[in-house]
Amino acid sequence: MAATVERRERIIDCNPAAKACGIRPGLAVSAARAILDTLAVAERDPAAERDTLERLAAWCYQYSSQVCIPDDRDGLLLEAGASWRLFGSPQQLAQRLQRELGQLGYHTECGSAPTPEAAWLAAGQHLHISAQGRIRQQLGVLPLEQLALDTARIKAMERMGFRQLRDLLRLPRRTLTRRFGPSLPEYLDRLLGILPDPRLFYHPPEEFASRLELPAEIHACQALLFPLKRLLGELCGVLRGGDSAVQSVHISLGHEDHEDSTVQLGLQSPTQDTDRLVGVLRERLERLRLPQAVREIRLEAPHLLKLRAGQGTLFHDTSAEQRQDIEQLTERLQARLGNGAVAGITGVEDHRPEYSWRTRTLDEPARSTALAHRPAWLLPRPRRCAIQDYDILAGPERIESGWWDGRDCRRDYFVVRDPRGSLLWAFHEYKPKRGWFLHGIFA
Repeated sequence: MAATVERRERIIDCNPAAKACGIRPGLAVSAARAILDTLAVAERDPAAERDTLERLAAWCYQYSSQVCIPDDRDGLLLEAGASWRLFGSPQQLAQRLQRELGQLGYHTECGSAPTPEAAWLAAGQHLHISAQGRIRQQLGVLPLEQLALDTARIKAMERMGFRQLRDLLRLPRRTLTRRFGPSLPEYLDRLLGILPDPRLFYHPPEEFASRLELPAEIHACQALLFPLKRLLGELCGVLRGGDSAVQSVHISLGHEDHEDSTVQLGLQSPTQDTDRLVGVLRERLERLRLPQAVREIRLEAPHLLKLRAGQGTLFHDTSAEQRQDIEQLTERLQARLGNGAVAGITGVEDHRPEYSWRTRTLDEPARSTALAHRPAWLLPRPRRCAIQDYDILAGPERIESGWWDGRDCRRDYFVVRDPRGSLLWAFHEYKPKRGWFLHGIFA
């Protein structure tokens, strides 16, 4: 990655393969190309970096409610003291952050200290300073170029013979103020914890949007699963941080010479579970047909909902947990077969059994009254039968209705048992035609 520094394009970061060939940060781009003529250089995008930091700040909310994005540098500051009992020591939290952010594709440097400025310097050295009195000792050997000071001031101090942080800390404050102004002693006092260092904390928005440029074009739908899992993992981290959930996720797949392809993930209930979202996504991708290769991916969750978390049981046998299982099965069926292929049923106020129900969309609440003397399973069409082949157990239930819509009927329903012991529902019809018919089966 390159940026313009002092009116010259310089390398500001490089991957391990470039480092193995002799490329280093700070090297001029022209010199780097002279070393490696096949070097691929990407222009730095500050706006994209800021968007990424804001998404990561929202993601870090699951570990700390006090997250800061400094205005004068690229990185994040987290207050970890209040999370000690939940996530362990700062070293343990740093290892966890590095592992989980690495799974999302980010390389991180972590450190900790009692003050924000000291923590920033400690991160560059992978240090964890446990006490305020140890800041001077452990950070004193750092070169001046690593301090959060402007370049002109650092060069001026180097011309005076200062090389390390401890060289400045040895001088009296009056001497520092006379030579460099009051801002330098104040910076050192904030670093050592002598002066307070208040920070403006970041507050995540009530929506989520992320964009990922692919390093190479993707032609197969299933190959999209890997980068999308990364984006969904980032989304669910943000949801856990804000104690939120999503019920719908919109994915746009960008092509070069074609309009975007879209994938909509709809759920039956809000969730912040990555595996649940990936399961629905996998089914969607199996039905997707790409018009062209995919060059970028955009993921949006426009509505973040408050999560109503319940406590699970050991055997997963409560009604709420069983309902969640049915909802997840329904989501995967819809993703595989299409929304129109899976529907629910709801009741209709009609005495005639074949007209007392209709299909409904799954997000529409069901309205029906359970009748124990009627079966839930009706035959597609009533089937003629001989009543002498069955034993009548209960009945009759007279139904006479439908004169207003041209489907007039008059029937007497009975609960009967066949020779094999099955309970059935039969009726004797008088109108529009006479005879005995089987209509339902009791479970």
